[in-house]
Amino acid sequence: MIALLLEAVYAIVQQELFQSWPDGVIYPLGKSKAQFFVHARMNIILGDWRPGFLNAGAPLVFVSTFKLIDMLIEWVFEENKVTSTFRFDQKLKELKRSHVFPPFIESRIWLRERLAGFYSTLEPLRGTIIHDKHFTATDGGIRVASSKKGTIGPLVEISAYNLRKLAVAIVSILRYVDGTWRIDDFQEKALRYNLDELAALHGLPSLNQRPPFHTCVRVYLTGSDPLLADLMLMRSDLAAKYADQDLSFDLRVLIVKKGEVVDAYLFPWSVCGSQGTEWWSRIINIHEYKTAIPEDIQREHLRNLG
Repeated sequence: MIALLLEAVYAIVQQELFQSWPDGVIYPLGKSKAQFFVHARMNIILGDWRPGFLNAGAPLVFVSTFKLIDMLIEWVFEENKVTSTFRFDQKLKELKRSHVFPPFIESRIWLRERLAGFYSTLEPLRGTIIHDKHFTATDGGIRVASSKKGTIGPLVEISAYNLRKLAVAIVSILRYVDGTWRIDDFQEKALRYNLDELAALHGLPSLNQRPPFHTCVRVYLTGSDPLLADLMLMRSDLAAKYADQDLSFDLRVLIVKKGEVVDAYLFPWSVCGSQGTEWWSRIINIHEYKTAIPEDIQREHLRNLG
């Protein structure tokens, strides 16, 4: 129920976090120069309860997010046959010992370390909010200090932006753990980037993850072989355009005959991202990647038909 609350408050749905957009880069027929497009979407919801709730309910969101981490840690202890305890100081001590986490976390030591870091950093702040009230909530964020044993610690400011980042990160991890969501290369980079942005809350060094960016490149070709698309040209063009981002792209190849698109192929990044300069010479079954012809074809992209 706690995860459902956070999902509702922040509209955390996988297809909303990782949206599909129209093709962002297009190479018209016979052209070696790419056209770059920026897409956006706007939702206008009248009478939305969430902004008002977040302005007043940031402490509840924070405590709820911590509770999700706590529930995960308790489950790990239970799976490792550790006697349950309700004392956080005992849990923190136990967490430093060797325990087997769910496979999704166990295979990512960087994630396991940062979950432990969140638990250690956020637990005393959670105690303040629940018991001592040494905090303020403004504009969807909170300012809170540890007050354990009557000693007031340094003030920690968690903005509305970072509170949302924290909730999204924890809910996402839980959904990956229980298999509700499936993670791919781009989504893993997004998780690593979010954890870097939350470094002040887990206290660990940066993973040096650049902002991930994923798009789809569209290429128009004559002939019948989609593997003749100049993959290295695309990599070079996109690397220059998105130099500060961790780039990945899918490749959509449209085959043109007599001024009309007759075939379409879509190669995911897992295929075109792992190929070398002469990817056409590799063993790739192009029929596995045949797809529907898109409906948004623009005639000006077909004007250079020879």
